[in-house]
Amino acid sequence: MRVLFFALLELVLFPLQLIGSLVYTCRVRFVNMPRGISGTAYEPYMARLLLHHIGSRNDEPAERIAPHLPALSPLVLRMMMDTLVLAARWSGFRGSFLAYPGPRPSTMMTFISHRTHFVDNAVAAAAAADSPIRQFVVLGAGWDTRSYGPLPGGADLRAAGGRDSGEALRCFEVDEPPTQAAKVEALRAAGVDRGHVVFAPTDFNQQSWLGSLQDHGFDPDSPAFILWEGVTMYLDDAAVDRTLSAVAGLAPGSRIAIDSLSRELVFGRTPFVVLGNYAKYAMRAFYGESWHFGISTATPARERAREFIEARGLELRSFEAFGGEADRGTPLGGLILAEVPLGQPRPSGARRSAG
Repeated sequence: MRVLFFALLELVLFPLQLIGSLVYTCRVRFVNMPRGISGTAYEPYMARLLLHHIGSRNDEPAERIAPHLPALSPLVLRMMMDTLVLAARWSGFRGSFLAYPGPRPSTMMTFISHRTHFVDNAVAAAAAADSPIRQFVVLGAGWDTRSYGPLPGGADLRAAGGRDSGEALRCFEVDEPPTQAAKVEALRAAGVDRGHVVFAPTDFNQQSWLGSLQDHGFDPDSPAFILWEGVTMYLDDAAVDRTLSAVAGLAPGSRIAIDSLSRELVFGRTPFVVLGNYAKYAMRAFYGESWHFGISTATPARERAREFIEARGLELRSFEAFGGEADRGTPLGGLILAEVPLGQPRPSGARRSAG
């Protein structure tokens, strides 16, 4: 009954949502993209913002900056998001795509919630009192707001939080200059405290992200947590290899959390021939970007991920597949938490070589 009521409300509210989506699309294409501001950064951000409004996952900083982001406005948010939240509240419907941490195995509709939960847990562990991690880096930060408020479970990167060292994590964000400038302005306009975050604008086509970080005070000899979310699929194999090799050259105990699509999906191979080719076409048409990288999830997906990570000098600590593993067919992708092994010799010259 709740599903039916939700569907009826959505039918009534759909014209408003359509208008809001069209305005949003025009702003992405004709305001963001000409200024070099990321369009794909909105996808995970909007999903987390929806979870906040529904009440599934608290993210107050995301709500505060929303009307100040280039593709959004109070009116667009009301038409696109508030109408959906209203339909969910009036109907009492809490479908899987509105849930956090969401169902397992995840689907194309729920994988962002799955990814968000995986990353939240990894970041919370890095911020724990007994963690060796001393630095937190969001690589390709987009509109990520984990540095600006409490995470689910109570971890807060803004404060020491009882860490054994008595020191808070040093927070860094790395992104292309136009996207980062837009975010800093949104944080300023929203009154969100950003004094504890070091921003390292980096032209990834011209600069080493690791070199840029070091220029802004990052210490490669101090264990770091690197968050690399929603980025790998838009890079080529060489760029991913360079980044992971650079991470492998950081202090032992450093960690990186990454997500990856299935290589079979990215290149439209069995069993994702139709879905993969359609998704790539849609990405090019909407954002002018395409997928280039994936890690094979052919059975057994976990071992494929382990082999990939270990070949780049890292150790697999955790893996979760989108869509289940062997007994449910080829997963859509996967989530990886990897670590620089303790006692591993550090590659010479790797520190500033990442592209």
